[in-house]
Amino acid sequence: MSKPVVRMSVRAVVETTLHESDLTPAASSARRMQEGAMAHRARQGSAPEREYRKEVALSADYEGEALTLHVTGRADGIFLREDGVTVIEEIKLGAPDQMLVPAHSAQAAMYGHMLLEGEEMDRVCLRVLYVDARGGPLAMYEEERDRDSLRAGFETLCAAACAWEERKLVRRQARDASLTSLAFPFGEYRAGQRKFAANVYIALRERKRLFAQAPTGIGKTMAALYPALRAIGEGRCARAVFLAARTTGRRSAMDAMALITSAGARVMTAEITAKDKICPQPVRDCRPERCPLAEGFYDRLPGALAEALTLQRLGRAEIAALAQRHQVCPFELSLEIAMLSDVVVCDYNYVFDPLVAMDRLMTGPGGACLLVDEAHQLAPRVRDAYSAAVSLDELAQLRRETGRTLGRKNPLYRAHTRAMAALKALAQEDFERMDAPPKTLTDAMEHLREAAGEQLALGAGASAADSFSLAAGYCFAAERFDERYALLTSGAEKHARIELVLLTAAREILENTRRARGTVYFSATLAPFDAAQKMLGSEEGDACLMLPSPFDPAQLKARIEPIDIRYASREQTAPQVADAIAAHLRAHGGNTIVFFPSYAYMARIGELLLGQDALADEVFLREKRGMSEEEKNALLSAFERPEAEGRVVLLAVLGGAFAEGVDLPGERLKNVIVVSTGLPQPDARVRAMQAYYDGVGEDGFDLCMTLPGMVRVIQAAGRLIRTHSDTGSLLLIDSRFRYGRIRALLSGTLIGDALGI
Repeated sequence: MSKPVVRMSVRAVVETTLHESDLTPAASSARRMQEGAMAHRARQGSAPEREYRKEVALSADYEGEALTLHVTGRADGIFLREDGVTVIEEIKLGAPDQMLVPAHSAQAAMYGHMLLEGEEMDRVCLRVLYVDARGGPLAMYEEERDRDSLRAGFETLCAAACAWEERKLVRRQARDASLTSLAFPFGEYRAGQRKFAANVYIALRERKRLFAQAPTGIGKTMAALYPALRAIGEGRCARAVFLAARTTGRRSAMDAMALITSAGARVMTAEITAKDKICPQPVRDCRPERCPLAEGFYDRLPGALAEALTLQRLGRAEIAALAQRHQVCPFELSLEIAMLSDVVVCDYNYVFDPLVAMDRLMTGPGGACLLVDEAHQLAPRVRDAYSAAVSLDELAQLRRETGRTLGRKNPLYRAHTRAMAALKALAQEDFERMDAPPKTLTDAMEHLREAAGEQLALGAGASAADSFSLAAGYCFAAERFDERYALLTSGAEKHARIELVLLTAAREILENTRRARGTVYFSATLAPFDAAQKMLGSEEGDACLMLPSPFDPAQLKARIEPIDIRYASREQTAPQVADAIAAHLRAHGGNTIVFFPSYAYMARIGELLLGQDALADEVFLREKRGMSEEEKNALLSAFERPEAEGRVVLLAVLGGAFAEGVDLPGERLKNVIVVSTGLPQPDARVRAMQAYYDGVGEDGFDLCMTLPGMVRVIQAAGRLIRTHSDTGSLLLIDSRFRYGRIRALLSGTLIGDALGI
C-alpha cells in the first residue's frame, strides 16, 4: 500500500524549524508583504544578469516512515554566472545594515537541492539578496554548496516537518475511522431533518450550492454538520467551515459538535472569536514590545499546537485556557488551530471580508466546504465589507490621537492633514454631483495608508493601526469602484463624508464560494429563492430546498390588526397602536416581546403604554442601541423570573439584538407582537440599491424594501414557537399585512399556516 503524499511549500518546511520569534501586528505584516512583492517584481524586472529566469518552479520528495513529503516552491531567480556557475537568487525585503537571516539562506539551499536533483551539476551558488521596496540592492550574501551538503540540509529540515505532519496524519486517520460508522447522534430524525441532511450531502458531494429554507424546529445546525462530517470522512474536503452571523449561531454549532463527539466522532472543532473579545490584555496593543503574548509567540506556538492536537472541542474558553498555559496570543492561536481542525466555527468575515478573510481556510490542502447559517444576513454583510467611508470627523479624531501619541511633526499626522484638506476642498466644490471616487482624495488616502504602514513598521500603536484600516478600506473600494457601486455624500464642509457603497455583492459572494467544495446556505427566511440567488449569486446546477414548518399551526394563535402605520400616518395612529397592544396584553397572559420598526417609534408607543393604568403591573424593559452581549443576556434573564413577580414586556426593534438568535421556549415567552411590515428606512443607501436593481430590470422596491422587511417580521415572530410543546399568540399590526405580496411571502411559513393563508 502506497504511503500518503503531503504537499508542503519550501517556506512552510523551513519555518517548521527556522521561524520568526515575535508576532507582528497584522497591518504591519500586510504592508511588509505588499512591499516585498513590489521589491521582487522590481528586482526581477531589472536584473542585469544574462539569461535571468524568474519564478522557476521546483520540487523534491522526502520519504518519511508514514508519508511522503512533496515539497514545492518557486525560486525567485536563476541565472548563469560569467564563470558558468549556476546562481539561485532568493530576494528579500531588507534594510541597509541587513544581516543574513538563517531561514532565508535555508530557503535558497532548499531550492539548490531541488535544482541539483533534476540537473547534472555538482555545485550551485546560493545568493540571498536584500533589496529596498524599489528593488535596489542593499545587502548580498553568497556561498557555494555541493550536492551532498544540500541534500543533507534538505533532509534535516524535512525530517522535522515530516514528524509534525505524521502526528497530524495519525489524528486524521483516527478521525476517518470514527466517521465511517458514525450514526446520527439523535438516533432518529425530526420532521424535515433527514431531507435537509440528504440534500446537504448531495450538494457537498457534487460541489454545488444549496439554498435551503429550513424553519425553526427541524434542527438545521445538526442536519448541516452531520453530512459535512461524512463528506470529510470520505475525503471530499479537509474541513467544514460553519459561518454564523451571531454568537448564538456559533454556540449552537459548538453544542452540536459536542453531541457529535460524544457519539463517537473523533473530530477536532475550533471556534474563532473576535480579537477584541478574546484578548486578555487590559489594553490591546499587539506590538511585541508592548504585549508579552506577542513577544516570542512563534517560539511557544509549537507546544500549544501539539497540545491542541490532543483535544477535540476548542471553543472560546478552551482556546483562552490553552493560550494562557502556553503564554501565547489566544486570537492568533485560534487561527493556527483552525488550520488543524475538521470543523471551524466563525463569523462570516473570515471567509467573505476581503480585509479580514483567512484565505488558508479555503485554499489549504484538501479544501473546505461552507455551511452558511442565517444566510439571509450574508449579502448585506458582504456589501458592507466591500464598501467604505471617510469623513472629516473621523480623520480629525485619528489626527488628534496621532498628534497625542506620535507628535504633530510625525509623517502620519501630516498625512491626515493632507486627507482632511482634500475632503474639505471637495466639500466646497460640487460635492453632491460626484459619481466616482475623486482622484485627489484617493491619492491622499493612499498616502495615508503608506504613512500608517511605515509607522506600524516602526512600532506605532492603535492610532496608526486604525488609520491604516481606514485608508486601506477606502483605497480597496476606490480601486474596485464600478457600475455596481454608488458614491454617496453627506454633511457640510466641517462634517463632510463620502461613502463608496457596493450595491450588490452577488459577484463577490459567488467568487468566494467557487473556491469551496460545496456551499450550503440555510435560514428560516431564505425564500423566495429567485431573490436569494440574485443576492447571493448562483450558477447552473445549484439546488433549492423548501421545507415546511414542523409545528402544528394550532400551536400559534395569530391575527392581524389592520392599522395604517405608514410613516406619514404614524403619529396620528399611535394611540390606536398602543391600545391594540394593551388589549392584546390584557387578553393573553405570559411574557411578551413587542417589535417596532425603529427606536423612535418604540419610544413613542412606549410612552403611551406606560400611561395606561391597566398595565401598571407589567415589567416593561427596552432594547437600547449598541447593547453588549452581557447587557443583552442580563435583559433576557428577566424572562426566567416567576410570573408572580410581574410578567415581562420587552420593547425591541425589528432586525435588532432580540429579533434573531433568541431562544425562549416554554413559559419564558408566550406572546409576540410585531408592529409594521419591517420595511427599511428609505435612506440614500436603500434608494441607490433600489435604483440599481430597477436599472438592471429587476423590481428594486421588492428586493430592497419588501423582502428585507418581511425577513425581519418572520424572524421576529420566530422567537415564539421553538419546540413542539410551545404555544403562544402572535399579533401583526399593520394594514399592509393584508396586501397580496405580503401574504404571498407569509405563505408556507408557520405564520401563514396559522393565519390560514
